[in-house]
Amino acid sequence: MDERPLTIKEAAVVLGMSRWTLRDRVTAGTVPHRRTGKVRGVVFDPEHIEQIKQADTRPALGTPSRSAARTRHAARTSQPSAA
Repeated sequence: MDERPLTIKEAAVVLGMSRWTLRDRVTAGTVPHRRTGKVRGVVFDPEHIEQIKQADTRPALGTPSRSAARTRHAARTSQPSAA
C-alpha cells in the first residue's frame, strides 16, 4: 500500500465499502482518521486503514434492510393472543 494518505473515496475502495458508509462512520467517530485544513477534508493514513480492517466486524451504519424489518414485523404479529 502507498504511504500517502487516502481520501474517503480511495479508502472506501480499499476497504470494500461505499464512501457514504465510510463518511457516516467518520461522522459517528467510529473509525480513525485525520482532518486536513480543507473544509470537510478527511484523510486516512495507512495505519488507519489497517486499524479499520481489523476492527470492521460490525455492519455498516444505517437503517436495516426491508427484509429484516418484515421479519421482525411478522414475528410480532404472529404471536397468539391471550384470549
